[in-house]
Amino acid sequence: MRVLELSRLRLAAGFVAALLSLACGPILMFSGGRLSGDEGVWPTGWQHIADVSQIQLETRPDDPHSVNLWIVVVEGEAYIATSLLLGTEVPDEREWVRNVAADPRVRVRVEGVVYPAQLEVLDDESLKARVLEAFAAKYPELDRDRGSGARFYRIGKRDG
Repeated sequence: MRVLELSRLRLAAGFVAALLSLACGPILMFSGGRLSGDEGVWPTGWQHIADVSQIQLETRPDDPHSVNLWIVVVEGEAYIATSLLLGTEVPDEREWVRNVAADPRVRVRVEGVVYPAQLEVLDDESLKARVLEAFAAKYPELDRDRGSGARFYRIGKRDG
C-alpha cells in the first residue's frame, strides 16, 4: 500500500513538473519564465482592466522571471504592490522586487495581451494611501497592516 502511495506522489510530481516546463509564465504560486501572448498597443488609460484580479509580471529581460500579482486601477493608472497578504516576506526578499530594483523594464500580461512597460516606485504618500485603499476595497483578504511595509509601483509605458 505504501509503495502505491509513493508511486502516485511521484507521478503527480512529474505531472506538475511537466506542466511547469510547458508553461509560458507563472502558474498559481509558481514563478515562470518569458510571458507568451500578443503584444498590445499601449492603452490611453487602464480603466478597462479595473475588474481584472490578477496580471502576470515579467522581470529580467535577459533571463525572464514572471509572477502573478494583484492589480488596481486608480485614476486611470495601473498599480501593483509587494507582499500585501499575510506572511513573513518583506518586499525586498521577493525575487521580482530585486529584479525591478536592478532594471525597471518589465512586461505585463493582462488577459492574454502583453505590454512592454516600466515600473516606477510610488513616493507620494497621499497617492500611496489611495492605492492601498483601492487594494483593500478590491481584495478583502488583504492584510491592511502590511500596507505600511509594502512597496507600490505604477505601471508606466516603456520608453524605446
